[in-house]
Amino acid sequence: MIDNVVQLRARPRITVLPVVDEPERVLVKALPLLLPAIGVNERNASKEDVVGDIMSGLSLLWTVHMEDTLVAAFITSVVKHPQRNTLLLEYVGGMDMKLWIEDAVRILREFAKAGKLDAIEADGRIGFSRIAKKAGFREMYRHFEAEV
Repeated sequence: MIDNVVQLRARPRITVLPVVDEPERVLVKALPLLLPAIGVNERNASKEDVVGDIMSGLSLLWTVHMEDTLVAAFITSVVKHPQRNTLLLEYVGGMDMKLWIEDAVRILREFAKAGKLDAIEADGRIGFSRIAKKAGFREMYRHFEAEV
């Protein structure tokens, strides 16, 4: 039997929103997604430090839903450089980034523009380079560290 029906998959509905009310309620579900990213940088900031920054308003928690399912979360903060202010994408965690990153960056651009910020910054592992480039980022440098 020949099946001549083409099955088209509709692009899932993606919702990217900042968490402005009751971040502690959302953190219960979002924090497990963020823990791997926080763990990579825990020598500089613990999970408690990151949560404290969200609760105090120094950082902003965002959620990414596909349809009605939470698939990712990320955290941003404003960095005040001497010559300009930027929106820093601090921590990102979850799954299917290649499906939602362009939507997220579009929304972050709108958010940064409304806040009169000059750019969006992000650090990431080497593998992030491919996704970042597709989302409109250009690699300016790579960050290296040597403990003393």
